[in-house]
Amino acid sequence: MKPDVVEMVCKQAGGDEMDKILMPDGALTIGELLDGKIGVTVNQYWTTDSSTVGGVAIQSGLDACVINEDVTADASEDFMATCTAGYAGLTVVVYFDDEFEADNCEACSVSGIDELGGDYEFCAYSVEIPCTQSEVPCGEPSASPSGSFYPSEEPSEAPTNSASPSASPSASPSASPTATPTGSPTGVPTSSPSESPTDSPKAATAAPTDSCPERTAVLVANDGETMYEDMPVKITMQNNTHVGFQVINTFGEPVSSFFTQYHSGDFGETECIQEENVEIDAPIEYVAQCMKHTKISIMNLWVQDCTEEEKDSFLDLLDDAEVPECCHPGDVCKTVQYTFKIPCEDPCPTEGDVELYRHPEDDEPVRRLDAKSVEESIREQKADEESTMQFEELTGHADPDGTEDHFCVVEDYPCGANLDKVHVCHYSARDGYKSFCVPEADSDALRFYPKDYCGPCVGGYSTA
Repeated sequence: MKPDVVEMVCKQAGGDEMDKILMPDGALTIGELLDGKIGVTVNQYWTTDSSTVGGVAIQSGLDACVINEDVTADASEDFMATCTAGYAGLTVVVYFDDEFEADNCEACSVSGIDELGGDYEFCAYSVEIPCTQSEVPCGEPSASPSGSFYPSEEPSEAPTNSASPSASPSASPSASPTATPTGSPTGVPTSSPSESPTDSPKAATAAPTDSCPERTAVLVANDGETMYEDMPVKITMQNNTHVGFQVINTFGEPVSSFFTQYHSGDFGETECIQEENVEIDAPIEYVAQCMKHTKISIMNLWVQDCTEEEKDSFLDLLDDAEVPECCHPGDVCKTVQYTFKIPCEDPCPTEGDVELYRHPEDDEPVRRLDAKSVEESIREQKADEESTMQFEELTGHADPDGTEDHFCVVEDYPCGANLDKVHVCHYSARDGYKSFCVPEADSDALRFYPKDYCGPCVGGYSTA
C-alpha cells in the first residue's frame, strides 16, 4: 500500500516559511512486511545529477533517528519500521544547507530546529505507511475471450420432456410422515397458541447500561524482567488528535527515576521527560499527539531504581534496559522499559463542551473536557510560564556567587525564543505550582524552596 504524507512544512533559514517542496515520486519505496515490521527505503530524489543536499534525517518510532550528511542524488537509506495498529509512522527532514550540522537529538525534531530560529533551510514530511497488502492485477488480460474446450454442437429446437413425469397429484396424504418436508402446509392449524407468554424477556433484550468501557493503555513491548501489578498509565482525555495521560508509580516503592517519552507534535517530534524520586501513586500529567490514521499514540516508559544494595531493589537483577541519549540519563542503574499504545478515540458520548463518563465502579458520572477544550488547555498551560519579573517577585533576585554552576542549566531544560533560558517550577501557597522561564542565574533561588525543581511543572514532586 502507498505511504501517505499527512503533514509537511518547508522553512527558510531564519524561520520564515517558504514554498512547499512536495515529496518527490519514488522518494519512499515500501518493501517486505515481516514480523510486525515493514521495510522502507528513503531515496534522495530531491536533487538530480551529482548535486547533494546538506543532510537527511529519518525518524522511525520514538527514539530511532538516522542522520546522513552531504547526501548525493539517488543515494538511499534502508531500514525496518515498526507497525502498530496497522500503520508505521515516519518523519523525514531534508536539509538543503551545505553547512548542515546537528546532533541526533535535534535533527529529527522539527519543533526543535524551528525553535533554534531556523538555522537551516529544510522541508519536513510526516508519513504514515499502511502495514497491509493489496491485491493487484498480475499480467495483462487475453485479447479475446477463450472458447469452451467442448462446446455443445447445436442448441435444441425445443425444451426436452421428462422421461417419466407423474400422472397426477396423489389423492390423499401418505400414511406416515415423509423423510423430507411436505410440499404443502398441513390441512388445519394447531388447536391454540401457547397458553401464556414467557416469564421474562430474553437476556439479549435487556435494557442497556449507562456505563462506558474503561479507558486503558495497552502494553505492546517491554525490555526487562520486572512487570508491574497495576497499570502505571492512566488515560485522562481523548479527542482523536490528542490524548492526555498520567504516569503513576504503581510499583509499591519510591522510584529513582521515570523517563517518559512521547510524541509531542504533528511531525513525530518527541519529548523525553525525567521525573526523579517519584513517590508511590504520585501522578504525572502529559498530553501526546495522535497518529492521523490509527488514532493512537505510542509512548515509552523507563523505570529506574538506583538503590545501592541490589538485594533491596524492587527491580530484577536482569533489568538492564538502556535509556536513550536524548533523554539525558545520568548514572547507570537497574532499568526496565515498557512501550504502550494509547488509544485516542473516546468510547464515551459527549454533551456540549463536556463529556459525561461513568466508570463501571463509579456512582456518578465524571465530567471531562472534550475535543473543543484541548487547545484551550494547552494555551492555559503555556500561560502558566510566567516571566522573570514575576519569578523574582516571588523568590527574590538571586545574588551572584561567582560560580558558573547554577542550580538549573540550559542544557537540561532550555526555553525562550533563543533557548538561552531555563525552565523552573516554583510552588507558592497562593498559586500552587507554576512554570517559569528565567535566566540560569535566577534559578539559584530554588535552593531555598524544597518544593521547587528544575524543568516545567509536570505534576508531582521532583528534585533537580
